[in-house]
Amino acid sequence: MGIAGSLEDLARALRGTPPEARNLSRLQEIAKLLERFPPGRERDGLLAVAYLRLFQVVKRPEYLFRGYSYARTARVEEVRALAERLWEER
Repeated sequence: MGIAGSLEDLARALRGTPPEARNLSRLQEIAKLLERFPPGRERDGLLAVAYLRLFQVVKRPEYLFRGYSYARTARVEEVRALAERLWEER
């Protein structure tokens, strides 16, 4: 997979990885790498997107809960709107 380790690299990788079954392991890898960074608005927003995309792929409630939680702490409006929509659709 070869994803580099900076937040910018992970953000770029996440943008290029749509929520599709074929991308499951890549999304999991991105989330795992993001978890290594200290908490912060950017990291939490990226983690929210990663977990919400994982939820879109496999519909596991723990991914939705994590994504929703990170979306709330990140306070990024677009990410929070996605989390709210997915929460309502569950």
